[in-house]
Amino acid sequence: MIPNLSSHLLKIIIRRNYLFTKQYSTARSYKLLFFGSDGIALSSLRKINEFRKKETQLISQLDLVTTNTKHKTDIQKYAEAENIKTIPWPLDSLRAAEYDMGLIVAFGHLIKNDLLSKFPLGMVNVHPSLLPRWRGAAPIIHTLLHGDQVTGVTLMKIKADIFDVGEIISQIKVPVSKDIRLPELTEQLSEFGADMLVDCIRTLPKSLEDLQPQSSEGITYATKIHKSISEVRWSQMTAVEVYNLFRAIYSLYSLTTTFKDKQMKLFDAFLHDDKIDHSDKPVGTLEFNAETNAIRILCKDRRYIYFKSVRIVGKRQISALDFYNGYIKNVPLEKRECTVSRNQ
Repeated sequence: MIPNLSSHLLKIIIRRNYLFTKQYSTARSYKLLFFGSDGIALSSLRKINEFRKKETQLISQLDLVTTNTKHKTDIQKYAEAENIKTIPWPLDSLRAAEYDMGLIVAFGHLIKNDLLSKFPLGMVNVHPSLLPRWRGAAPIIHTLLHGDQVTGVTLMKIKADIFDVGEIISQIKVPVSKDIRLPELTEQLSEFGADMLVDCIRTLPKSLEDLQPQSSEGITYATKIHKSISEVRWSQMTAVEVYNLFRAIYSLYSLTTTFKDKQMKLFDAFLHDDKIDHSDKPVGTLEFNAETNAIRILCKDRRYIYFKSVRIVGKRQISALDFYNGYIKNVPLEKRECTVSRNQ
């Protein structure tokens, strides 16, 4: 009895899969529900909408789900201008199969099984890293923070009740230049991700076949960062690590340190050379460098990182030369305090 029962169940499963594939392989259009809240999501929504206008028979409906905010976000303004219906999160009244597939880009909310099951083709997510490296909320920041020379974008199927572990639809590698900062890398990866999402839609349902599970090796987590990360720990960080921190949080937070018991923000960081200072100067030594017209600070590895401008909190931002003239130059050598807090 058991073998016959197993054979019967297998036939049912095969039959259902056949009917499902037949339904969507012959379908001429899809109803898509896009989930997104910020600028990264806007890149994808814009490209999908442009694609929808060109391929009028492939996408019959495109609506947007976004979180409620006090002020309209750029993605909400775009949707309004393009007559894309906006639905507030959470979705309390969505019907099963009301949309064929969900598209998720920089949304930030966990997808439960009761929602996922309402999409016959499932839900697809754009993640700006080479999964399983940098699962989590801040993959681009951690890519720069850890000095990765290669990153990428992963298109994956959503798995219910857990972030960033779904099967991989497609994946591309993107080189990371040594001086690129958070906004520029974010824009690059956003554009790649948008193109990948459009390609996935263009080749439905074939694009959802032959999915690859994520590797069980090389898993890392990109936890959410907080403002406290901007405080430089000079005694614990090399010059390259400080520079990577500058790149990783650029446009979010400024690097900060303490100079003469006052908080100081550091701007326009750069690395000038790779020379090691073999003197007895303490880590955290701050001095003006005439060759680069910048201040430089000695790091853990006894190499320097350079800054073109600074700001003592409560004061205006000034150039490195003005800082030197105002805070260091006219102080007698024996009274100079030219070190910053090392945060040991």
